[in-house]
Amino acid sequence: MKRRSDLHFAIIGIGAFGSALAKKLSEEGAYVIAIDNNMEHINQVKEYVSDAICFDATDPDLLENHGITNVDVAIIAIGEAFEPVALIAMHLINSGVTEVYGRAGTYIQEQILKQIGITDVIHPERQVAERMGVSLVRRGMSDVFDIGEGLAMFEIEAPEAMVGYTLAELEIRKRYELNLITIKRPVELEGEIGPEKHYKPIGILRGSTEVKEGDQFLLVGRKEDVDKLLETN
Repeated sequence: MKRRSDLHFAIIGIGAFGSALAKKLSEEGAYVIAIDNNMEHINQVKEYVSDAICFDATDPDLLENHGITNVDVAIIAIGEAFEPVALIAMHLINSGVTEVYGRAGTYIQEQILKQIGITDVIHPERQVAERMGVSLVRRGMSDVFDIGEGLAMFEIEAPEAMVGYTLAELEIRKRYELNLITIKRPVELEGEIGPEKHYKPIGILRGSTEVKEGDQFLLVGRKEDVDKLLETN
């Protein structure tokens, strides 16, 4: 079985969402083909991706001629109109593309895509709003990603009361029923206008790892358990 980073991805529709996704996948080492019918959009990402092609992806012959029907994963990120999303999704699924993701703006559009048989539906605006809503209510929580079954991945500021203690002493899993995946620590890197703060994982965690001021925890668990941990402050 291929590793995810070895798969070939096609991103169709290089707007704000498609462009950001193309760049991120490329940064992760994936082979990314960017497709749009606007050459200006293609020019914005061509230096980041493996290939960038300008054509009308609703044409099944062009999809096949450009090899898009042979990719492992296709993400249809067109946001201006829904009909092209549905047409392209049908073409790709009928051509045997294993994973096809499509963008939907309404409940009806989501149901149509599910009937077509896509892998999953993308709601960029809704997902961003949900994550922002959680982070605004739960101060100290900077990022949230739902993974189903009541579980989510959270990025939170390390509670001040935990600074200076080791992970063995804190017993986060035992006390809060949360899995600590990694700790991200702030570092200063030189930017265009001077030093900029970035967060980098510190590597493999050990019982002797000490929590420091400014650390961020990457956790997997339930929201209510994260709330308990944040109340440690």
